[in-house]
Amino acid sequence: MARRSAVPSRADARSAPARKYASPDDGVLDEDSEVDEFALGREDEPSDEELEEEEEQEGMVQWEPDDWEGEEDEMESDDEDDMTRLREGLTSLPLAAVMKAQRSLRKSPSDSGSENEAGPSMPKEQRLAEMKMKLAQMQQRKGKGKASVSIHESEEAAAPSADLKRQSKHAPVAMSTKRQVSRLRQVVDVQKQDRRDPRFSSVSGQVNVDLHAKAYDFLPGMLSAEFDALKTAVAMAVKAERTCAWADKPARTAERERLEAELGKQRTRLERTRREARDREVLAKVKKEEREKQKQGKGAWHMKQSEKRDLLLKSRFESLEEEGAKRR
Repeated sequence: MARRSAVPSRADARSAPARKYASPDDGVLDEDSEVDEFALGREDEPSDEELEEEEEQEGMVQWEPDDWEGEEDEMESDDEDDMTRLREGLTSLPLAAVMKAQRSLRKSPSDSGSENEAGPSMPKEQRLAEMKMKLAQMQQRKGKGKASVSIHESEEAAAPSADLKRQSKHAPVAMSTKRQVSRLRQVVDVQKQDRRDPRFSSVSGQVNVDLHAKAYDFLPGMLSAEFDALKTAVAMAVKAERTCAWADKPARTAERERLEAELGKQRTRLERTRREARDREVLAKVKKEEREKQKQGKGAWHMKQSEKRDLLLKSRFESLEEEGAKRR
């Protein structure tokens, strides 16, 4: 009898029914059991979070790349926004103001010093801050309301370069307080009087009007002669203006007006001289009468201002009556 091999052949394996997994019907698993035998093996395995904690405790660090590109994008976007706002502010300003700001930026010593220190490659943030500050100053001068740059930013930008120059010629001058006060006292100078003629100086005493009139009694005659000459010249100028050519009319008119103005001045001088002479005569006549009365035994008498004013007014009307009678 042939011995049968314990190892199943391929045909037996094919012909044998498929093997089933364990089920409650087989009696292998207890139906009432709530314990999962397979869960015991899973509980023994550590979770991902526990593994990470163990690695951190042991000192193991995992490298993660920094997000530099995102921060650079945000900074570039902020710079672009600032530049757009600056361009909008510059477009609202007149061209003359923008050119003036450019010239001031080129000529300012603070900018030249910063360029020498930082070199040709000035930081973009610094240039932007300087342009913002200049734009804010121009907007404040033009009265366009709030400036695009805040006060804190302008102060921070102007802090390193403290300039004592005035913003405009109408602004007050800014001076540094770190200067020593002069020990010399400023004395107010008294204006010196220039005395050219000793006859009219206050040192020579009071002027005697009567004596002065007697010494210069030839002046009224000279004034009257000049007045008559000017009167004749004005009459000739009027005649020449009427008979001159049309082209010479403006020149003749100007000459006539000049002579008439000089004639009016001379008439005023002559009338003042005659009035003063008449007043002196009236007052001298009254004084002479009072001296004669005092010789006869009358007491001292002093003329009041009201009496003097009445006497002068009476003499003036009498002179006007005489002139009117002469004209008739």
